[in-house]
Amino acid sequence: MPGRVGPYQHLTPEKVLSATRLVTTGEVISLDLPVDAPPLVPVPAGRPGLRHKPRMHNQVRSRSDGTYVVVNDDVVEFAMQGSSHWDALAHWGAIEPGDDAVFAGGAPYEETFPEFGAKTLGIDALAGGVVTRAVLVDLVGLLEGPDAAYLPDDRRVGAAEIRSCLARIGVTLEPGDAVAVYTGFQARVRELGFVREVDGTPVGLAPGLALDTLDVFGPAGTFALIGDNPSVEANPMGDGRFHTVALKHWGIYLGELWALEELVAACRADGRWEFLLVSSPLYVRKAFGSPANALALR
Repeated sequence: MPGRVGPYQHLTPEKVLSATRLVTTGEVISLDLPVDAPPLVPVPAGRPGLRHKPRMHNQVRSRSDGTYVVVNDDVVEFAMQGSSHWDALAHWGAIEPGDDAVFAGGAPYEETFPEFGAKTLGIDALAGGVVTRAVLVDLVGLLEGPDAAYLPDDRRVGAAEIRSCLARIGVTLEPGDAVAVYTGFQARVRELGFVREVDGTPVGLAPGLALDTLDVFGPAGTFALIGDNPSVEANPMGDGRFHTVALKHWGIYLGELWALEELVAACRADGRWEFLLVSSPLYVRKAFGSPANALALR
């Protein structure tokens, strides 16, 4: 499998061992939305939903003793980034003046050209698994108050606000940490939907991080930024500068559309905002993303 690039290098055995000490009550919380759930971001703006069909359905086979077995087997087709997922570092590159690199770690355009797939920066780079310390930043509770369900519309949370939030929960970021930011996006979609009319034009709106927050996370050696929204950054994404700086320039993995509601409720209840993150992305070589397959252990 490919070598580790950027802050992923900080996920050493020592880091893993230290993170395991965060588990004190034995709670296990899934951070995944169902892969077969209807897309939160509608097609074609999003990705198509899962198709699930039988390969064998109640196939009855006789046995030598006169009894029978009943066999079921199935096939699925789904978008790797259609539900709670990771973006591989090869998911997003940029061609920029004076820079021969297009992707993270100095990788050129040929990383994904001419054949389809990533040569070194695919999701298989995480096939060894993700086990690290993670921090949940409850942007809704900290910025909007305990009675708020979600951040409004395309609210962009800036670096000063992130620093303030981290100080309020008493957390100092360490190299190799994952940071999950709770915007209440999924509650907002249930109430308002994703696409709303702005000056007569349908626009996909979601709160999220502003570009300058990467001035906090990049120098801290943050391994991953995880959001409950479609892109971690606020929507509309504009020119996608946040993805460019995070994935290409800092090598920070992005996790999107994660299920954080149960986790935020648990953290609010006992005031513990750190947890052990365990994730096992699908080992699909050369792929640009994967379902998260993620758990929070507390």
